[in-house]
Amino acid sequence: MSTGVICAHALLNSLYRNHGFTISYILWSAWSLLATLTCLWRAFHCPQNIRSHWRLAAASLAFTFVAAAIEAPAEIFFKAVPTVASIGDFFFFASFVPILLAITLPDEGDFGRFTFLLDSLQAAACTYLAYTALFGAFPFTAEPAQAIPYAPLEYVYLIEYLAVVALAALRLFLGTFNASNRYFFRVVLLYTAVYSVCSGIYNHFVGKYSLTNGLDALNDIPSAVLALAAIFAPATVAYSTPRASRIKLVRIIDNARPVFLSLALIGLSAVVARRHYAVAFAFVFGAFILYSLRAAALQSKVEQAQTALEQSHARLTQIAHLDSLTGVSNRRSFDQLLVVEWGRAQRTRQPLSLLLIDVDHFKTVNDSFGHLGGDECLRNTARILRAALDRPADLIARYGGDEFAILLAETGSHGASTVAGRICENMATDAAMATFRATLSIGVSTWNAEQEADSELLIRAADRALYAAKQNGRNRIELVDLHSLTVK
Repeated sequence: MSTGVICAHALLNSLYRNHGFTISYILWSAWSLLATLTCLWRAFHCPQNIRSHWRLAAASLAFTFVAAAIEAPAEIFFKAVPTVASIGDFFFFASFVPILLAITLPDEGDFGRFTFLLDSLQAAACTYLAYTALFGAFPFTAEPAQAIPYAPLEYVYLIEYLAVVALAALRLFLGTFNASNRYFFRVVLLYTAVYSVCSGIYNHFVGKYSLTNGLDALNDIPSAVLALAAIFAPATVAYSTPRASRIKLVRIIDNARPVFLSLALIGLSAVVARRHYAVAFAFVFGAFILYSLRAAALQSKVEQAQTALEQSHARLTQIAHLDSLTGVSNRRSFDQLLVVEWGRAQRTRQPLSLLLIDVDHFKTVNDSFGHLGGDECLRNTARILRAALDRPADLIARYGGDEFAILLAETGSHGASTVAGRICENMATDAAMATFRATLSIGVSTWNAEQEADSELLIRAADRALYAAKQNGRNRIELVDLHSLTVK
C-alpha cells in the first residue's frame, strides 16, 4: 500500500513538475482529511466502548490536516524552506496529543465524564506547553516569539514519536484484553510507527539537505494507513485468552495508564522551565492536582463498585440459601444452621428440638389440582409454618419435596409439642388450605443436655417420629426419644 501511495504521488509530480509543492500539499491534505472522516465514520460503526478512541484518532488527523493547510501557502507560493519552527509545526506536534489521550482511556466505554475531563485538561495543558516549548512564548499573548531552530526541532519530533510509539506498544501488548480495543491499538501502533519513520526521514533530509519535493510522498503514507485501517476494520476480532501471569502484569500497566499524560505534562514543563520557571512549576503543581483528583474519582468509583459487589454477593448468598418456591430456607441452609445450633447447644447445654413436617397425600393434591395447585399448597404450608413461630431465630426450611423442617433452639420437648400443635390448628382453620383438604404429619425429636448424641441422631429420631405419624393415620404429631427411638 505504501509503495502504491508513493508511486502515485511520484507519478503526479513527474507529470506536473512545475506544480510539485501544490500536488504534494493537496495529496497530503486530502489523505489527512480522508483519514479524519473515516475515523469519524468508524466511531459511528463500532462498539460503544471504543467510540471515543476513534473520535480522538480523528482529532489527531484533523490537527495534521490543519498543519498541512497552514504550511501550504508558504511553501507553494513563496518556496520558503523552513529554518525555524512555524505554527504548522505546533499543529504537527499537537497532533499526537489526542493519540496519547486515547492510549490513556480504559477499555470500558463507561470511564466517567469527570475522569475524561481531567485527562482532557492535561492534554490541553500539554498542547499549551508544546507551543511554548516550540516558540519560546505563551500562546494568545503579546510576548514576542522566539522559535527554536529547525535542527533541534527534528530531535523534538523524534523524541515525541518514539515516546508515543512506545506507549502505544505498551498499551497493545500489556494493557487490554477487549477484542475491538486490541484492533484499535494495533492500528494506532502501526500508524504511529509508520508516521515516525516517514516523518523522521522527511524531517532529516529537509533540515539537513533542504530536500523536499522527492520526499513529499512520505507524508501521505501514515494518513493513508489509518484511513484504510478504519475503513476495513473487521466487525469482530478474535484473540486468545491471556495467561494468568500476563493478567497480573496487565493490571499493573492498566493502573499506570493515567500517569502517561501526567508524565508528558511534567516533561514539557521541564523543557519550558529554563525561560518560564514559575509557569512550569505551576503546570507541574497542576498536574499533581489533576492526578490527585483523578485518583480520588477512581477510588470513589472503586468503593462504589465494591459496595455494589458486596450487595450483589449478599443477594446471591440469600438466594443460594432460600427455596425459590416457598421463600423459606433450603436444605443447604438447614444443614449449615444445624451444625451451628448443635455446637451452640453443646456449649450452652440448652435443649434443641427438630420438627419434620410432611404434607399428607400430596400426590393426590398434585393429581387433583395439577402441579400449579401443588406449588400453591406448598407455599401456603410455608406461610402457615411461619405464622406458628414467634421467634426470629427459629428456622423453617424446605427439607425436600413436600417435607419441611423446623429447628427450635433452646426449646424442650414440651415447647416443641406446643409449636407442632399450633401448626396443626392453623392448618385446620386456614381457608386457603381448605380447598386442598390437606393435613400435616409432624415428627418431633428433642436433645436434652444430659443425653449423649449427635445431630444425625436428632434427625433420625425426628424422621422415625414422622414415619410413626404416617403409620398411625396421618394428621397427627409423634415424638421419639433420641436414645430409645421408640414411640412415646
